[in-house]
Amino acid sequence: MTDHDRWVDAAAAYVLGAMPARELEEFETHLATCTTCQAEVDDLRPAAEALPMASPPMLPPTALKDRIMAEVEREAALLAQAGPEADLPARERRRFRFSLGGWWLAPVAAALLIVGAIAGFALRGGDGTQTFSAGPNAQVQVQGEKATLVASNMPAPPEGRVYEVWVVPKGESAPKPTNVLFLPRGDGSAEAAIPGSASDIQQVLVSDEPTGGSETPTGDVVANAKLS
Repeated sequence: MTDHDRWVDAAAAYVLGAMPARELEEFETHLATCTTCQAEVDDLRPAAEALPMASPPMLPPTALKDRIMAEVEREAALLAQAGPEADLPARERRRFRFSLGGWWLAPVAAALLIVGAIAGFALRGGDGTQTFSAGPNAQVQVQGEKATLVASNMPAPPEGRVYEVWVVPKGESAPKPTNVLFLPRGDGSAEAAIPGSASDIQQVLVSDEPTGGSETPTGDVVANAKLS
């Protein structure tokens, strides 16, 4: 068994933060030299990172929940039928489970299914809303031709400055100023309607600028969302 075979299907547990400390350290050592595992982690990370930014919260249909739970139970039954872990080939042991604190958790296949289902509902709501991450404190919600910047826990800009919203039209590379200037509320939340048609915008940025705004960005970019 090669070192890579040992870590087949470990990427899902890694991006979900579900690895015990010992396995985490060993996997990260392997990850530093394995381009295959690096690519798999890179592919899965956006879905995992999207979960805490999901807005607005939505409950999935009951039928979807039933399908997910049925898959979890089916995989658990297969694991139980397989007998002791030592009887399974190393590749299959990794494929069927990951451990945390000595407990058996949902198999990787079920975990990926849940991540995909939740991320799908978070990023594309039942009303057709799409959500694009703009960083750790902001996102852009697009519904039809309307785009809205939504921020949470955003720090206040430096004294004497405000946040300005910029857009990069499709087919262009330079950000264009808008008339949208704002300050977050005391709790760091803010909402701002983005001018123009969302279908004509490829990128939305926010930077801190002097009171009254600027014609070109001068401050730090605190939010950056690509809409394509």
